[in-house]
Amino acid sequence: MDRIITVTGAGVATAKPDQVRIDGTISGHRTDYASAVEASASSVAELRKIIGEAGFDMDLLKTTGFSVSASYKQVERDGARVMAFDGFSYSHGVRITVDAGEDGLGRLLEAMLGCANAPEFRVSYTVSDPTEPMARARAEAVRDARHRAKDLAEAAGVRLGSLVSISYVSSPCNVATPRMRAMSMDMGSIVPEDAEFHDSVTMEWEIL
Repeated sequence: MDRIITVTGAGVATAKPDQVRIDGTISGHRTDYASAVEASASSVAELRKIIGEAGFDMDLLKTTGFSVSASYKQVERDGARVMAFDGFSYSHGVRITVDAGEDGLGRLLEAMLGCANAPEFRVSYTVSDPTEPMARARAEAVRDARHRAKDLAEAAGVRLGSLVSISYVSSPCNVATPRMRAMSMDMGSIVPEDAEFHDSVTMEWEIL
């Protein structure tokens, strides 16, 4: 039987976010389906106009999802509480991503909140290119695995031999995402946390 030691190492690296992503949801209710679709389209059109007036490219606004569904409410009928049809509810998800240092970002958020049907939104800070910090996290994971293996071998009174195998599955990065909801905010007062990139690797060595 082969004498093998298997160790999983973990690595983490950080990077400063260079983009701001605003995710919003426009929602409402209308008595009929056509009116719900029209109201959703009208709200998005107004939002695009406001984005342009704030000095940003209105084409940066993207749709992330759209739905219209029948809604119901409880009513009393013949002495009993029953569910009755109550029109249609719509939900339209939108997203706009800009550079973190973009001038007028606070003005953009204020303008969005000034819409007749202001979206509920959250602000996320992201790293546009995670390649370099992910490479650092992987390298740290390899160093961590080797360090753990040496410690275990020393504690067991054996020596490490040749590296037998490396098993690696890419891991997603974790990014701090502070939220804002229906409020005025001076973007200059926000200092986002560094984005954290986690990775791991499993390595096997011969035991001598």
